[in-house]
Amino acid sequence: MPRTPAPRTPAQRLSTVRLTFRPYEEVAADLEKPIGANLSAIERIGRTLFTASDEGARIERLTTHDGATFGEHASAVLNDFFRLPAGAEGEADIEGLCVDRDSRGGWLWVVGSHSLTRSKPKPDEDDASACLDRLTEVRRDANRYLLGRIPLVETADGLFEPVRTDGERTAACLKMGRKHNALAKRLRRDDHIGRFIDVPAKENGFDVEGIAARGERVFLGLRGPVLRGWACILELTVRQPKRRRLRLGDAGPDKEPYRKHFVDLDGLGVRELAIDGDDLLILAGPTMDLDGPVRVYRWAGALASDEGQVVPRDRLTRLLDLPFGVGCDHAEGIARLERPGAAALLMVAYDSPAPQRRHDGGTTVDADLFELPKP
Repeated sequence: MPRTPAPRTPAQRLSTVRLTFRPYEEVAADLEKPIGANLSAIERIGRTLFTASDEGARIERLTTHDGATFGEHASAVLNDFFRLPAGAEGEADIEGLCVDRDSRGGWLWVVGSHSLTRSKPKPDEDDASACLDRLTEVRRDANRYLLGRIPLVETADGLFEPVRTDGERTAACLKMGRKHNALAKRLRRDDHIGRFIDVPAKENGFDVEGIAARGERVFLGLRGPVLRGWACILELTVRQPKRRRLRLGDAGPDKEPYRKHFVDLDGLGVRELAIDGDDLLILAGPTMDLDGPVRVYRWAGALASDEGQVVPRDRLTRLLDLPFGVGCDHAEGIARLERPGAAALLMVAYDSPAPQRRHDGGTTVDADLFELPKP
């Protein structure tokens, strides 16, 4: 008999934080709805909060003075940092952000979904024939193959700004083309993942939806494929031999540019990652286009390993069951926050926030804070 995880009561949030963005009409002409309606990734460093969405090719920067409200919104176009193959207007579908701090301030890592997308039928607008035609349309957006990092400079106490160049530090990314980047090209030959590269996202196709980085080690969480209930996390070794270019080093056996870790998340895929010491925090949710369940797991000692692993359920700790709505409140971004003398917090941001989370015509949205159970 298949194992069914015991149901749990959703975790109770400790508090909320309020994120205020500029009206979307002022940010970019290609936006069709408020930025807070499509949050797919968040990351905090000091008093600065970075967010991204699955529309356009930008990152957003908010600042706080009290830890409870974030504003002073500034938007940065990713094409100003990287040479994107589809330019500034092409959608990058940013699904993960991660800050790796260093003595100079740190790096902001950013990753696109690397996925294909299938058009949605519109039965309220089209007849059956047109709906069927739309379901045959599969699109490949070149900017989605972004994996790069941007130098962060501390401009004031706790305020960090992404810059293209900071002395010898420069923004850089993996080489990108119209149909793949260096990673996706190599994964086509992979025994586990290769056959899913041309399967659209949300259909168990290849879909990157999380990133965690420390030094040259970069972990990418995959929403799909999930193989016989096992989710996959790719571990890369990434180096910067040239000013504007990242390259994959030898990470796996036989000089492969990645290691594969398969983790038992009770059939769920990875939706985001965060580092906690030597542990990985894993936000897990459905691979297909479903509302839930949504959970947070801890993989203890993930960064202490130097080889690919198969991680059974009893080596993971199920930390939180997050609330979700019907057609709304889809947890997409997480950020671990330190609290002096107290347990760390987990900030959670939601795609398609419920009406009660939206304020001021949608320019302001609420994210949740949960207390993280100690290791």
